[in-house]
Amino acid sequence: MKGVYIKILIYSILCVLFCVMSSCRQKATGVVTVQNSTNNVEEQTDPYIIGNQKIISLEQEEIDLVIKRHHWNMVTSGTGLCYEIIEQGSGPHFVEGDSVSMKYTMSLLSGKELYNSDTEGIKTFRVLKTEEIPALHEIAQLVSLGAKVRMVVPSHLAYGAGGDGQKIKGREALIMHIEILNH
Repeated sequence: MKGVYIKILIYSILCVLFCVMSSCRQKATGVVTVQNSTNNVEEQTDPYIIGNQKIISLEQEEIDLVIKRHHWNMVTSGTGLCYEIIEQGSGPHFVEGDSVSMKYTMSLLSGKELYNSDTEGIKTFRVLKTEEIPALHEIAQLVSLGAKVRMVVPSHLAYGAGGDGQKIKGREALIMHIEILNH
């Protein structure tokens, strides 16, 4: 009898997971297809998606102003990371699993410094293997040993909507200067 209950529980969990996963496939366009009580299908705008798109757009405007004000010559990646390689490194680029150590400074867009390697220590992580902000994993794959890079990091590639729980609030873009120390 106990085996039957376990099978039913597993089947129920699988059904719930299937429903959740198939509902997540909708593209985040801000438009939701809804079937109303008269079985007519209509499209409605999703205020949460529209709101997030507006927040991202405003953040990007602020990032663009900072870059323009400082006359930085930055490249923007497909994810939205803005970076400028100040000094090229040497050797191969980092790949998944490589250990990277770096000196860094991290500031708000206002210029207020939050963290740096002089007080916090050298930052070391494994590319795409250890928990670190997505921007650092991305930039590590674009540079080599000895590289010096300036980055403007959108909040979704930094600490997201939650912040870091200390000095960085939710949805804060950052300026980072890094120097790659070892490969």
